[in-house]
Amino acid sequence: MQTHKIPIRDDNPAVYLETYLLYQSQEFQSDKKRPAVIVCPGGAYLFTSDREAEPIAMRFLAQGFHAFVLRYSVRERFPRPMLDIAKAIAIVREHAEEWHLDPDQIAVCGFSAGGHLAASIGVMWDKPMIYEPLGLRPEQIKPNALVLGYPLIDFELEPTMPRQVSPELEPMSLDEAVPLFTFGERKPPAELVDQYRANLHVTANTPPTFIWHTADDPLVAARNALRFALALAAQKVPYELHIFDHGVHGLALADEVTDVEGGFINRQSQVWMELAVQWLRRLKQ
Repeated sequence: MQTHKIPIRDDNPAVYLETYLLYQSQEFQSDKKRPAVIVCPGGAYLFTSDREAEPIAMRFLAQGFHAFVLRYSVRERFPRPMLDIAKAIAIVREHAEEWHLDPDQIAVCGFSAGGHLAASIGVMWDKPMIYEPLGLRPEQIKPNALVLGYPLIDFELEPTMPRQVSPELEPMSLDEAVPLFTFGERKPPAELVDQYRANLHVTANTPPTFIWHTADDPLVAARNALRFALALAAQKVPYELHIFDHGVHGLALADEVTDVEGGFINRQSQVWMELAVQWLRRLKQ
């Protein structure tokens, strides 16, 4: 395996793309062009979760994918994070020959807020507001598929008890903090939020999408996944949807690898990775 970090922003070293490339050995599949997955961790746009970063990339790597983790901009107003994922896709596609990957098999996999980011580039890759500031063409930043885990789609977080979401912040709940740091207001106007509700912007150009969620997610309700799936269906975009009956928010791999004190192991939903990999492989057939 080969890894290194590629800067995404010259003015912010915390924003970068980390590569997890299967080493090109003469002993096996030396000339194979592999599919790629760019992982966008969750973190409520306040941080990027380690649990939904390298462990996810390594699992895809073990299934024969070149994998990447994007540490995107947080606590910055939209569309800044979308420019990061757009540039990341362009970088991966630009290096397709060097990295022995298929430029037509670049998926974006996101969780929670990272799921919103993945869905957003899926519905806005062809919008000038995304590709023009980067000096790119829309085809350079188009994801070929999306994999969304318990994605935040509508920005309607379930009410949470007020708590300190970060040591340097005044006490506030996540449903206040997320809009504050993404829109600049705790209660932004509906017309501003609607610009970034991904389900409202699905078109026939949205890439095929795999979605999984849990029915009783206490933070990001399953309606987020359902609304996006319904929007895809209305546009006849291929999708696969799995709603597992039980599970906390932030399951990641849902096994011992990404567990925290026994609270994130869910045997039923562990299968999501296998299902997603099978689905991605079917897309190229």
